[in-house]
Amino acid sequence: MNAFSFTDTVQELAESRQQLFEESSIAIHEIDTEGVIRSVNRAECMLLGYAPHELIGHYVWEFLAAENRAASRDGIVKKLARQQGIKVFTREFRRADGRYLWVEVHENLIENAAGEVIGIRSGLLDITERRRFDMEIQRQHDRMKFLLRSWTRAIVTADALGHVDFMNPAAETLTGWPQQDAFGRPLEAICPVLHDSGEPIDLMSCILAEPATFNLTRHSPMVDRSGTSHSVSWTASPIRNDNGVIIGAALVLEKY
Repeated sequence: MNAFSFTDTVQELAESRQQLFEESSIAIHEIDTEGVIRSVNRAECMLLGYAPHELIGHYVWEFLAAENRAASRDGIVKKLARQQGIKVFTREFRRADGRYLWVEVHENLIENAAGEVIGIRSGLLDITERRRFDMEIQRQHDRMKFLLRSWTRAIVTADALGHVDFMNPAAETLTGWPQQDAFGRPLEAICPVLHDSGEPIDLMSCILAEPATFNLTRHSPMVDRSGTSHSVSWTASPIRNDNGVIIGAALVLEKY
């Protein structure tokens, strides 16, 4: 390959790369070692609502929510100095129209031929709706947890392996086990419900092997942590995910 054809090939590659950058559906910008935006594609302009000239030449943290700016500036300095690893993270950006977006940021260091870091290339994914959904799920989870903790009946839940992962105050009182002590222990060890013969009932096996008896109220003796026996009514039910797979169990008990 002669010098002319090599130069021609390099130019073609550069033009191809620039075309991919401009036409990508992913919002992308590049910053220099000062944190100043040096290039930005059409997708990012559309995402943030700015024209290219309104972004290029400005510090990237100028377009973040005020409370994110210091962390962004410090993180960029450390990453450029290779003192902090590159990983996916989220930031809240402020659009030109004043609306805020939560964005998932994917980064790569830009290096020169000598391997020196000369900037950072970032791809931005709008996760605003996903974050709203996650926050709503968390609110519902917190509300449900509050209701369960307020319920006068004892409620104990376990994971798919039968290890306790939640107890409400009524369950702590009935069993004599504080949640922090019970967490991770087998359900049967915390709530030893007994057959009439005095043998402990294998609660998880009961839930997995007897689907027809879900939510059927039973009456049995139960021994608390101190060894005291109580007569309780109880129901045991599976906890399923959206695909119907059992991911845990819920045990509800009440003294009678």
